[in-house]
Amino acid sequence: MDEAQGTLIEGLRPWATGGTFPNYLGNGYARPQQVRAAYSDADYGRLATIKAKYDPRNLFRINHNIPPSS
Repeated sequence: MDEAQGTLIEGLRPWATGGTFPNYLGNGYARPQQVRAAYSDADYGRLATIKAKYDPRNLFRINHNIPPSS
């Protein structure tokens, strides 16, 4: 991150919500708490329920993973 980016990020910090967008998690492995922060509680729960139905063994997990609900 260069100085200008750091200045911009610090200037916007008062309006930060703590959330993020899935597109901004990067191409590599994202920590579970980062993925969780990208969704509202309702959306995350809905996606975990869908995952439990269609991928209960969590085969498709090499991504911004949402584990199946139990």
